[in-house]
Amino acid sequence: MLLLPAFLCLSLLPASALRATETDKSAKLAKPLVLLIRELRNEDGDLVPIREEIRQVLNYFERELRVRFEIRRYPWIRLLNNARNGEGIVFGLSKNRERLATFHFSEAIYANYVWLVTRSDASFVFNNMQDLRGKTVGVVRGASYGDEFDSLRNVLFQVEEDVSSHGARLKKLLNKRMDVMVFGDRRSQPEQVEQLLIRLLRIETSQVETAIEQSFKVLPKPLLIDDLHFAAMSPQYDAWIQKLNLAILAGRKSGEINRLLLRDK
Repeated sequence: MLLLPAFLCLSLLPASALRATETDKSAKLAKPLVLLIRELRNEDGDLVPIREEIRQVLNYFERELRVRFEIRRYPWIRLLNNARNGEGIVFGLSKNRERLATFHFSEAIYANYVWLVTRSDASFVFNNMQDLRGKTVGVVRGASYGDEFDSLRNVLFQVEEDVSSHGARLKKLLNKRMDVMVFGDRRSQPEQVEQLLIRLLRIETSQVETAIEQSFKVLPKPLLIDDLHFAAMSPQYDAWIQKLNLAILAGRKSGEINRLLLRDK
């Protein structure tokens, strides 16, 4: 049997196959894009996996940009500091006056509703920030909830900064170490958020008593509706932000991003 040299075998391949081969090689050799995402931990300090619908949204962007994300998860303060040092692009960052002065933001990926969670026996009517007067409000350390809220913290109301564990924060609320807890999510109905919190509690603690499930309430009006974006500080990511914008606009037009986010509802 006649054996052809390797270079001759390659030359006999169709041009399209050669291009595909080179593309595959390039994809394997391409440096991944570092994506910084806020971490969430359970009461034992273990890292909670990224929720499936968010994972699917990230997969969408990987396909559209033909890139692989290297996901690094940190608490908010460390994440923002690392982003300022040029480590990568932040996923899920909201705008405020301070961040707009330093970060380059993409188009909005989706809207996040910032809800107020109270004890069932201590709920109140919330219409504006003045309704928080004199209360202790539980927030995630390093998070921003808009310029108005940020300017009034420890002035109109006190803040209780905490880790991002939903279970630990809810227990602090139920133990009266805070009057109201701030919780952000893309769901637009308070009843859906209550059910989500129950599911998250069951995941984090593996067992939740019915009494605890019925001890908290999500107030009907959200604190604010906040758009979430990709964002980066270093100019080296400007081209990536532009590419992400094209993918966001395409996903918005086709409805693909919204469809992926609705999978878990």
